[in-house]
Amino acid sequence: MANAKKIPSWNATSAVLATMVPQFAPTHRWNEYRVWEVWEEAVGEALARKACPTKIQNGKLFVTVSSSVLMQELQFAKATLRERINKKLGASVVRDIMFVIGHVRERMLRQSMPDHRPLPVYTEITIPQLSRPEIEAAFSKLLEARRRRLLQKGELRSGITSRESGKTV
Repeated sequence: MANAKKIPSWNATSAVLATMVPQFAPTHRWNEYRVWEVWEEAVGEALARKACPTKIQNGKLFVTVSSSVLMQELQFAKATLRERINKKLGASVVRDIMFVIGHVRERMLRQSMPDHRPLPVYTEITIPQLSRPEIEAAFSKLLEARRRRLLQKGELRSGITSRESGKTV
């Protein structure tokens, strides 16, 4: 039988990086770099779309914001933001936050938006059975008045108005 070559074992990427990285950057800098990982979770998705960290230097985090109005609001919330970020990092890494106005690239939503369901054709809308007949009658009356008005204007054709070509009525 021929001698089989011994295949070297694979090392996990984290193990390789752990041996190489200390040569490149001090370990306290790694906590600073993690700011980008925890940013959206710490500040919320809505704010993360309009503000993003650009650099961190000696505990000072520089954040680019999309408008001066937002920058003013964030100045008031600076201490709270700093506490949230440090809590997510598990260490007191960010000592100060500086806001700078600039272009913030629109972030993608984590979850995809639900498909847009078209509205039913206006003439096919019916009033569901309600527990109170007076409310049901009022809705029916309102629906019929809207249909008559659209017919008078000539806009009721297959449920789409001429002004709102993308929406059903």
